[in-house]
Amino acid sequence: MAFDQATRNRLQRFVSDARKLLSEEFTQQLQNTYGLDPITGSIAALSDLPSLSPSEQQTARLLRDTLEHYLAASHKADPYADKTIVTAALDRIVREQAFTILNRLAALRMAEARHFVMESISQGYQSKGFQLYQRIAGSALGETGQAYQVYLFSMFDELSLDLAVLFDRYSSQGRLFPRKTVLLELLDLINHAELELLWGEDETIGWIYQYFK
Repeated sequence: MAFDQATRNRLQRFVSDARKLLSEEFTQQLQNTYGLDPITGSIAALSDLPSLSPSEQQTARLLRDTLEHYLAASHKADPYADKTIVTAALDRIVREQAFTILNRLAALRMAEARHFVMESISQGYQSKGFQLYQRIAGSALGETGQAYQVYLFSMFDELSLDLAVLFDRYSSQGRLFPRKTVLLELLDLINHAELELLWGEDETIGWIYQYFK
């Protein structure tokens, strides 16, 4: 399939929509869950976030470590005093998290199109792989949205054995994951009929990278 201008324009629109969706989602997660505000640059102490689960506490610490690393590059004696520097670093974190999730799901969709993995996202909750997984797990994984997230995580973990750079869920650039409603919106974007043929093309992931940047 030739990637003519019309095809590239459609893919670019998809990437723009997906980036906006994920960026808004992860900005809200940083603000509401992790005490990091990319808009104002305010940073809450971990002690002020007592309701976090152990996993969320670990993520909160990792996000702060990442922020510290990015701020160190400014070579300012006290980079936290300059909210412009802090907001730019937090915006970078949001952008990286969004980029990683979009590329993970796009790569999974491409693997699915090539029959390397069982159908997992092209039909959302009705995907054959998830349906089989859910029948085996029963109600042990909670409601459908929770179970689907666990299923996707299991797919990421399996694929990370060969592609750790992209699918490692414990990497600093890929710790956040969209909430259920946002994930479903993202899957609707990925599975739009106008994009269906593109998932079988090797060029697609390269164009996604190009348009996201």
